[in-house]
Amino acid sequence: MNKLAGALLLGVLSFLLMMFVGEAMVSQFGESQGLRVTFAALAVYFFVCQFLLSRGRPDALRSDWRIMLALGAVPLAVVVLMALAERRDVILTQGIGVLLASCGGILAGAFAASRVARRAKARSGA
Repeated sequence: MNKLAGALLLGVLSFLLMMFVGEAMVSQFGESQGLRVTFAALAVYFFVCQFLLSRGRPDALRSDWRIMLALGAVPLAVVVLMALAERRDVILTQGIGVLLASCGGILAGAFAASRVARRAKARSGA
């Protein structure tokens, strides 16, 4: 399976993370704290996914934009659907959190993978 299809599949799995883990955290901790925990888990998920997809590439931030877009396509679609169907307060609390967590995690994962690859290349002397 190529990385683009893998990224899209991981993006679809993020929807399950948002829904099931989010619901469990909100029922466990209350809405405000539960959403924070969910967004943090979502950011970590996207960070790890993007890091694994971009590892070994010193120019991941510039060259892996298709992979990053495929990974972030599902959260972006979720937010667009929320904007069409939900109330304004739901969009401002949940939609912005989903966007920040997903985009932030994806960019941080690509940046970290790039840094690790550059350091490994520098150590090997190539």
